[in-house]
Amino acid sequence: MTHSTNIQPRSVDYDQTLVLAIELSNKSWVLAAQVPGLSQTKAKRTIDPNKNDLLAAIDGYRTRAAAAGRSVKRVIASYEAGWCGFWLARWLMAHGIEVHVVQPSSVPVDRRMRRSKSDGIDAELLLRTLLAWLRGEPRVCSMVPIPDESDEDARRSVRERSELISERVGLVNRISAILATLGADDYNPLLQSRRRRLTQLRTGLGEPIPPNALAKIVRLLTRLELVLAQIVELELERDAVARTTRQPARNRRTERNRAGARSLCPTLRKRQGARLIRRPHLDPV
Repeated sequence: MTHSTNIQPRSVDYDQTLVLAIELSNKSWVLAAQVPGLSQTKAKRTIDPNKNDLLAAIDGYRTRAAAAGRSVKRVIASYEAGWCGFWLARWLMAHGIEVHVVQPSSVPVDRRMRRSKSDGIDAELLLRTLLAWLRGEPRVCSMVPIPDESDEDARRSVRERSELISERVGLVNRISAILATLGADDYNPLLQSRRRRLTQLRTGLGEPIPPNALAKIVRLLTRLELVLAQIVELELERDAVARTTRQPARNRRTERNRAGARSLCPTLRKRQGARLIRRPHLDPV
């Protein structure tokens, strides 16, 4: 199941809602917040990249809102999609926090001049973008759907196969480049006879492949064969999943056909009986 966040959220009561933007990095997380009762105050802080510290910071914002005479009944958090993935969004949602993941390339920035850039500035920009999106401003940014962990894990095999295909292309190109410098051609590393054909290759001068070049190509072939084996393994897993997902559909279709045939049987019997009644010459004498 995927949680869609492109649907406009319900109206926001800013006197009871804490709006939080999180700028993530591997060294620290910078928070920019609009706290109920402190709308004119910049509530920005830096914490360690830790989920428990983030929860403690949210509790601190609740305390500040309570000191200002406001009660936080709703928390809306947002961060940009990136290396952190969606685990943080799922963890925050499990703690009752509404989360929106922003597509980074959709956030408008002024590109006419050089601008200062820091995690604090980016957090403030993300907070203003989130507030504009909550107000319903069109085209201010795009939100990324948050997938379940099972859906995200199911995509890994597809992504891994794409990465292996890229590695295969790179290895084939490197082998071809080595042979091109020697004037050797008519060699396809993807054939089953690649190692036997390699021993039969000759350079442009009619000489065997030099030993160092030959050793490098053999090592590349070993890596290529590993990549090819992993591609085959992933494709077999993909085909097995495809067969299991198609089988219930065929079963349902067969059951519908059987149910339809059963429902037609009484009608056919009635029609046949009507034809016999209209044909008295068929009655036995």
